[in-house]
Amino acid sequence: MSVEKISDGSLWDEFVDTARLAGAVVYDDARIADDAVRAEGIRYLTRIIAGGIPITMEAWDTDFPQLIKFLSPTIQFGLPAADCCYHWAAVEAGRTYRVSGNRGTCRVFDVETRSGHMAHLGDWKLLDRSSDFEFGPNGEFELTISDTRQDGNWLQLPEGKGCIVIRQYYYDWLTEEPAALVIERVGAHYPPAPVSPGSVAEGMELLKAWIHNVPRACRHAVEGHYNAPADALEFVPIDFGWADLLYGRGHYTCAPGHAVIVELTPPVAPYWGIELVSHFWEAHDWHLRQTSINGHQAVLDADGVFRAVIAHTDPGVPNWLDTAGHPVGLIAARYFRAETTPVPTLRTVPLAALRDHLPADTATATPAQRQESLRARALSVRRRGCDA
Repeated sequence: MSVEKISDGSLWDEFVDTARLAGAVVYDDARIADDAVRAEGIRYLTRIIAGGIPITMEAWDTDFPQLIKFLSPTIQFGLPAADCCYHWAAVEAGRTYRVSGNRGTCRVFDVETRSGHMAHLGDWKLLDRSSDFEFGPNGEFELTISDTRQDGNWLQLPEGKGCIVIRQYYYDWLTEEPAALVIERVGAHYPPAPVSPGSVAEGMELLKAWIHNVPRACRHAVEGHYNAPADALEFVPIDFGWADLLYGRGHYTCAPGHAVIVELTPPVAPYWGIELVSHFWEAHDWHLRQTSINGHQAVLDADGVFRAVIAHTDPGVPNWLDTAGHPVGLIAARYFRAETTPVPTLRTVPLAALRDHLPADTATATPAQRQESLRARALSVRRRGCDA
């Protein structure tokens, strides 16, 4: 039927209608009260479409898979971590795939296999995954993905069509090196088949499902942030998240002239991080603003406690979380393989009296230091290959 719809033009009309109806996520949401959030919402919907095209129309080819960077500073959805670089590739049962290259030096490196397509989030199920691979002395890496177990690094393929997801979590943005990887199907015979009505129709159906399903699933998850306690984060699983991560969710309210102090005794964990999140479950423009802080970047006070300040303007402390002008927003935490689950707490104070509510030894960040740290942050995005 979809192939026939290419002939009569109805498949394109259905795509346009799906994109039009997606606007309900912005314009039918009673929580959105100002045009600044609506503007972010329109940008978000364009990102949903732009992010869906590569993994539906361009790379849903399991015979000639490609590693697609499906999240970036400008393509965001589904609570991306500011510390993470994400890649995706299509795979299918009955084949054998090889991922090879160099692991790089990121803090955490993880690969998983999933059944189905992200466009159908409810059926996008984890099958196999690992963060504990064997590497060569200089980071050399080779992974086999197949139906049956192989020697060395191996992950199992799902039944039917599915995908792999590679995550690189960075701690020291200024020095850790990105992975350099390729994927290939073992025994592939080149060239691939040309574009056909069937392949385009399949991709268009997936793209329609993507535009319909993903914003709605994310909006449902966002409601959980608003329903969390006003003074603390709560930790919950995310069905399509990463099994080794504990996810904390919450929200803040920061009126002009006020600041919100986030307090956390850091978990015993290889990685932890905290970030501000948009109403559309995006990490707020983290490449140009300090909207996230991880365990390496955090400056702890003498008592070992991490204290960050959510504020609209620079409060002059290292651990500033920039609201990007939003008086109400979401906050998220991630702990990787944590031995404990300490809960971040939130309290609102007058900005003018901020220092009265912080330890006397709280460090100071000068305007010049802030500019240099933001510049280094922006440049690290390109160095680590996290941008488009």
